[in-house]
Amino acid sequence: MKNNSQTREEMNRLYNTPENRRLKHIALAVIAIAIILLLSITIWIEDIPHTAMLIMRGCAGLCAIIFVVLVGVLSYRVNKQYLLNRRQK
Repeated sequence: MKNNSQTREEMNRLYNTPENRRLKHIALAVIAIAIILLLSITIWIEDIPHTAMLIMRGCAGLCAIIFVVLVGVLSYRVNKQYLLNRRQK
């Protein structure tokens, strides 16, 4: 139990370093853009031309892909640093 809480605290510390926090905020901004695009499509489905809707869906999909890549990079960086710190101890 104590080891789990220490691991959790160490991971939170690594996630909250300035570089990782900036990456986390960028990822959240990208997914927020995707959600806004999809909600605007849903709200104005009758008023948006078909080609504009396809472009907006494509942009939302691209934002989703970018989000997944950013979160993958973030988790890789944190886990790599965690394992390096653990190995040094």
